[in-house]
Amino acid sequence: MALYAVDKPLYLTSHDAVEEARRLLGTRRVGHTGTLDPLATGLLLLVSDESTKLVPFLSGEDKEYIAWVSFGATTPTLDAEGPVSEEAPVRFERKDLESVLPSFLKLKEQVPPLYSAIKVGGKRAYEAAREGKPLELGPRPVRYLEVELLALDPEPIPHPIAPSAKGWRLAEKGGRKVELPKPLGPYPTAVIRLVVGPGTYVRAFARDLGEKLKTKAFLSGLVRTRIGKVGLERAVKLSELSPEKAIPETDVLPFPVVELSHTEARRVLEGVPLPIPALGYVALVDSRRRLLAIAEGDGFKLKIRRVFVKEA
Repeated sequence: MALYAVDKPLYLTSHDAVEEARRLLGTRRVGHTGTLDPLATGLLLLVSDESTKLVPFLSGEDKEYIAWVSFGATTPTLDAEGPVSEEAPVRFERKDLESVLPSFLKLKEQVPPLYSAIKVGGKRAYEAAREGKPLELGPRPVRYLEVELLALDPEPIPHPIAPSAKGWRLAEKGGRKVELPKPLGPYPTAVIRLVVGPGTYVRAFARDLGEKLKTKAFLSGLVRTRIGKVGLERAVKLSELSPEKAIPETDVLPFPVVELSHTEARRVLEGVPLPIPALGYVALVDSRRRLLAIAEGDGFKLKIRRVFVKEA
């Protein structure tokens, strides 16, 4: 099995990244656990071969981002792709911005961007928008866990970033360089750290933040810094991807790990439930820490949900 953390470069689509990974890894069986827009950079989790079976267990993970939100203008796609479609005056101060951010923590639903991959009647929303026939998208469930202002600048500034005990932040010294899309203008820009649940569009966050501050806003840059348990610090450059750069599945899966004896492992591979008193999903490994299966416990026994190897 093979799972990889890569740092997606700017302007590359997630599909492009998968195609390059297929070439570098020498296999067609490569996928990802969640897309990243072309104008965003940062962590993309790739899976290959048997690890593609892990995708359903990883796609619901919380994600951390550092977002650059520019005020005073907006674009059709709500990001820096452009062109600017509307401008508005910016009259708020830093304290006003700080006062509205906590309101997102109470948000339960949010309207997705018109340019999104959501399907309505079999058609992608972005396809309809590009044809000049935008779809009516209703609000979707969202979850904001953390929203923190890191900086407020007179224009988009690519601050270096670094991990800390409280998530990724702007680096005081050194740090990881950030590449932002070409600025659409010298618009005032906030740098905001976000931790969100699955299905949350950061471009929608930028739009709604502008509305709360009685102006227009768009996402002028984005870095994904964490997916579940995996941080950007573990990512390798896409161009340096190789089978040797794989990370253990148990480092990624959000479940407790149970090591099995040889006899227990053989029972698992036969699909026999184990009398282990666990609740929820668990990852079952053998003495060599190989991922054998994912099981679900009801408090009395484990029922096997997915087996990943054939022999104990």
